[in-house]
Amino acid sequence: MKKVLALLIAVAMIFSMAACNNDKKGSGETLTVAISSSPTSLDEGYSTNAYCRQVSAHIFETLYTFDDGSAVIPQLADKTDISSDGLTYNMTLRKGIKFHDGSTFDADDVVASIERYKTTSTYSGSLNDVTVEKVSDYEVKFTCARKLALLSLLAFPQRAIMIPSEIAKANMGTELKDETLIGTGPYKLKEWQRDVKIVLEKFADYVVDTRYDKPMGLGGKRDCYFQTIEIQSVTEVESRIAGLETGEFSYIDGVPAVSFDRVNDNKDLVATVVKPGSSIVVELNHAEGFTADLNFRKALVAAVDPNKVMLAISSGRTEFIRLDPSLYQPEQYFYTEKGSQGVYNSQNLDKVKEYLKAANYNGEELIYLTNRDYPQHYAASIALIEQWQAAGINVVAEFHDWTSQIAKAQTLTGWSINQSSYSARFDPNQVRNMIHSTTLGAYGFKNADVDALLDKISEGGSNEERFATWEQLQEKIWEQIPFIKFGDLLNIDGTRADIKGYTTFYFARFWMFSK
Repeated sequence: MKKVLALLIAVAMIFSMAACNNDKKGSGETLTVAISSSPTSLDEGYSTNAYCRQVSAHIFETLYTFDDGSAVIPQLADKTDISSDGLTYNMTLRKGIKFHDGSTFDADDVVASIERYKTTSTYSGSLNDVTVEKVSDYEVKFTCARKLALLSLLAFPQRAIMIPSEIAKANMGTELKDETLIGTGPYKLKEWQRDVKIVLEKFADYVVDTRYDKPMGLGGKRDCYFQTIEIQSVTEVESRIAGLETGEFSYIDGVPAVSFDRVNDNKDLVATVVKPGSSIVVELNHAEGFTADLNFRKALVAAVDPNKVMLAISSGRTEFIRLDPSLYQPEQYFYTEKGSQGVYNSQNLDKVKEYLKAANYNGEELIYLTNRDYPQHYAASIALIEQWQAAGINVVAEFHDWTSQIAKAQTLTGWSINQSSYSARFDPNQVRNMIHSTTLGAYGFKNADVDALLDKISEGGSNEERFATWEQLQEKIWEQIPFIKFGDLLNIDGTRADIKGYTTFYFARFWMFSK
């Protein structure tokens, strides 16, 4: 007996389509925006950077994706039947979908895209127990060796993007380059000058998903208003704000807290606080040195007043920060403070001394990897060093550019603490990349209980069942301290007042913009 997965709006699903270029609201205009960093790749299988996802989400689509509240919704999939034992997923595909090269999306593309996904550098092994086969031109069958939350695994970043089968087969284990960055999304890549600008052009044959009446997360109804989107990389804050004021840019990201009033008080501009924000964290080297010792990690936590850290990164503006011990933020389903009581925001210098003694620490120097590329990273690291030094922990900053900082961190040698921040996570399956013992992002962290809970939550189940498992995981995170979270920084975006359709998300979705 099979249960049919409800796919939101079941009515009017018989291949109702509308081409983006037929949208009467369409415009021949160009939308020019400025972002604070440039993606190093537009292939999500080769980058964990949010700017990669921001741009690639306009070019590529997936079988399933997330809505604004992190619920899984179909995108290129039409419907999915799940067997009673939860091991077989029979998926039918939407018909009439075109790739940017004019070819038709079908089951062959799904099989090849999933197989290529497993060869990419950021792949976490999440689909190792899954096989996919073609049943017919518009039907595929996924077979799982064990129960999995398969649909969320197909949705979360780094996403299993759908590309033409010929391109997928020719790029197994190889990053997609300009001419092979071909998807089914509402915009196609027209030009990419690295570290300067990316130009996207409206895809005339894009098929709007009319199962939905509005955009939702990375999916839903994705209308195209602007003919061209020019995304400029502008690292200087003043240049971005000045460009917004003059009308050179219609949207900018990364407005610092000290500049909020400047933007917000200008009648021609709109300043928007983005929720959920970024989690301010440090990652720890569990492969060598004192940070491999749990007592020492406890000392690092007990030495810190997180409010001082968050005030430092917001220039004292309390409306743009919040204390938050949860990896998932209050706007998200999996938000919980479980396990943080008495650990988070519980500065205790007497306990610090006890923990340091238990770790046999005697003032040895610890290298703290950080950068000046991201102002919030720099400010957090300065505030943390001050507190750790005051508590008798000899932390010394080592500055890099962001790319080389991550490269050194991944060597697991010559450092103890790594400054970072996490964009909003959609599903607990994503956390596997950060703390499972088999993943690069765990930085040597190994805990059998954590691995078992991660495996359990990947098996699926009801939202209530998965939330209960996540609470156990959150408790283990504060018990074992694979990383340390200090709070949430609420990002600020700026738009021209004549821009319509902008709603907050963890990055801007330019297919929603209009005038």
